Amino acid sequence: MKITLIGTGPGNRNLLTIEAENAIKSADILIGAERMTELWGEGKKVYTIYKAEEIVSKLKDTGVGSSVAVMLSGDPGFYSSAKKLFNLLDSDEAFKGTDIDVIPGISSMQYFLENLHMSWENMKFVSLHGRQANIIGYIKRYPRVFALTGNGSEIKEIAEKLHYYGMDKVKIIIGERLSYPDENILLTDPIKLITEGRDTDKLSVAIFLNEDAKDVSLHSLDDTEFIRGEVPMTKGEVRTISISKLKLSPDSVLYDIGAGTGSISIEASLKITDGEVYAVEKKSDAVDLIQKNKRKFAADNIRIINDIAPGGLDKLPPPTHVFIGGSSGNMKEIIDFCIDKNPEVRIVINLISLDSLSELMNLMNERGWRSDISLINISRLREVSGNKLMAANNPVYVIAIGPEDRN
Repeated sequence: MKITLIGTGPGNRNLLTIEAENAIKSADILIGAERMTELWGEGKKVYTIYKAEEIVSKLKDTGVGSSVAVMLSGDPGFYSSAKKLFNLLDSDEAFKGTDIDVIPGISSMQYFLENLHMSWENMKFVSLHGRQANIIGYIKRYPRVFALTGNGSEIKEIAEKLHYYGMDKVKIIIGERLSYPDENILLTDPIKLITEGRDTDKLSVAIFLNEDAKDVSLHSLDDTEFIRGEVPMTKGEVRTISISKLKLSPDSVLYDIGAGTGSISIEASLKITDGEVYAVEKKSDAVDLIQKNKRKFAADNIRIINDIAPGGLDKLPPPTHVFIGGSSGNMKEIIDFCIDKNPEVRIVINLISLDSLSELMNLMNERGWRSDISLINISRLREVSGNKLMAANNPVYVIAIGPEDRN
């Protein structure tokens, strides 16, 4: 069997490459969505399916010696089902030694940007087609964001979020049904899109232009930037060291337990561009503060859980990292729960009292765990009665426990 994965472009058959057209014409069997196969099906077997698992199943039923063209929208290398299809074919013994070719196509991104006379440089690309993405975080960080959408309501929902986070100055360029006779390109903004209240076509893409975009992930936030109340907050220096000890990655899933004002959650969310932060807090006034800070910093990838941990954690995805700023006396239960969900989880704990430190050390000694413990003493310049002096904050113990420390 010969299998060819063909990028068919945005939809107009005139945008097919000559190589792609020849491969389609010479194939015995066509597989793909109806809008791609309907123009080429005469005299051939046609299967209008597009899910990778269904395609593999159909290929197994195909006779030896057949030539199969799998038609994929856009380009196989740009947010395409080709990646999943390749993995399934590679892992299946039935296709060992099968001749598989790939023919590139013009992606909707290429078509749209060329029509707008925009270059690709410094553009952030993201797909919302069948997947979750921190689109608000990207728009806040990057001046230009291109997004593939998966249904007709997503762009309007993004506009509503932009308005909620005070990002009304963002410009939105929408491309509907690109390359088709009824193609439509629209320049708008969040307020206009919300006012009009219309959904876009399911075959749509969008570019978000943010002149105020700024990447603040490479430095710490000042304490004065947070909305404060009577709720305790992890101070800047301790926050910086604690987040450093967490060793976060862009796709981390962080539980911030005893989140307080949300300072750890906010700062971590700016570094976790492709993951999520779960701020777990039992006090309602603290939850209100976290919500206000989330809105101020447009930290859309924070989910707030109003509960006493480990309550409320059972339905969350397994954490890759956990920060414990307050445990309400449930330290052991929280640690055990998080390790049960992910044995490779990394945990960082802040403690002030010697009693809590002693409890934790006893637990670690019983289990033979190692740890990284630091005592942070911070003094800040203050003026009292006209005199400048250094006033000390409470010392804070920072304990880091990685999977290597528990083995």
